[in-house]
Amino acid sequence: MTKAQTLDDIYNNFEGNKPLTEDEYEFFINIYDKKLKRFIGNIKRNNNKQNIFFIAGQRGNGKSTILNNLKQKNKEFDNNYDIRHIQAMEVFKYDDIDIVDILLGIGFNLIDNNNLNTEKKALLEEEFKKSLKEVEEINSGELIKEDKLSTTSSSELAAKAELSVGSSFLALFSAKASLSSTYKADENIRKEAKRIYKFKNKDLLTMINSLILKYKVLQNNNKDILLILDGLEKLNSIDDIFTKDIDILRDLECFKIITMPVYLKGIVDIYNVKAIDFTMEINSDGKIKDISLLKEVITSRIENLDLITDEAIDLAIKMSGGNLRQLLEIVQKASTEAIDIFESETIDIDEVQSAIELLQGDLDYKTQVYTEFLHKIQTKHIVNKDDKTDLIDTLRSGLVFAYLNGKAYYDINPIIEHNLNRLK
Repeated sequence: MTKAQTLDDIYNNFEGNKPLTEDEYEFFINIYDKKLKRFIGNIKRNNNKQNIFFIAGQRGNGKSTILNNLKQKNKEFDNNYDIRHIQAMEVFKYDDIDIVDILLGIGFNLIDNNNLNTEKKALLEEEFKKSLKEVEEINSGELIKEDKLSTTSSSELAAKAELSVGSSFLALFSAKASLSSTYKADENIRKEAKRIYKFKNKDLLTMINSLILKYKVLQNNNKDILLILDGLEKLNSIDDIFTKDIDILRDLECFKIITMPVYLKGIVDIYNVKAIDFTMEINSDGKIKDISLLKEVITSRIENLDLITDEAIDLAIKMSGGNLRQLLEIVQKASTEAIDIFESETIDIDEVQSAIELLQGDLDYKTQVYTEFLHKIQTKHIVNKDDKTDLIDTLRSGLVFAYLNGKAYYDINPIIEHNLNRLK
């Protein structure tokens, strides 16, 4: 990415769904300075692999950009760690994930993404496959025994026994594509994996830890693995991973950074888990404290600042609610409105307002569905236990934004305020 010289450049530079990469560090604006310093400091001084560093937040808060740029922010990360950065949306199915998927995904990542020579890579893959098969054979025997004790018909029993012995799961090692992509794409393989390993989580954990150790021996560079599980908060039905399965995550033999849904930050405290949140700081009136940082997010991507007026920038920031993705999206849409509708060479208030109206339309249906809950958030800014489902849904859909600075404060997305007020 290079700084924008034209409105077309602005459209490309303000893609909100694409976090900044390591190569785009010059565009990284540290809007969470104190929090990021504490976060990096705690990771650097930590020697206990049982500790998990959780990042709580919602979509659009810039978590992935921060994690992409950890090495740039602190060169010691590159020197001391073998960073295994797993993007959840690239590896796991959106609505079908449990601890089995997480553990297997870590194993697949070690096989798919390493710089071992061909011989060592084959050795690592064979060791993984052998361990998986050993657990599968034990479990298959138990499943067949269990079926024989049930009232299952003989034909059904034969079919189940055949499936148990001839697993389709290990066929993924024969696929031409990577293990991760094959696993995600093939529903039958995923179902088979869960059938085999669902009640063998401890065995699967032991296997992954053995694979980690084998990988480190083959790598022979004295670096500890720093596992980053990024984007889990975007997936559905993952609460158990952060509560019931927390001990399994804790026992992984590596250092760990894991993103989590913002609504779980308070809940996981009872499991002796502490999470840092990356949300904008607000004052007692619920207003963003340092909007100058958000202005830098915009101006850092534009070379020719005549392309956008100060008034347009201020309005975009106000309507972003401090959510980086929404801020970028407002400016991006305003650039196309300037080109296509207003036939203007500059983004001004009219262009930004037109972009906001487009976003209002995108969110209007969901605004109507959650009207009662949204009115409560708009006036009280707090939730109770009966609100959990609505809170999860509205946080994920971007109708509600969370600000967790000492206490939880929730507010509606400024984009929906106009339409929501019509529904009173």
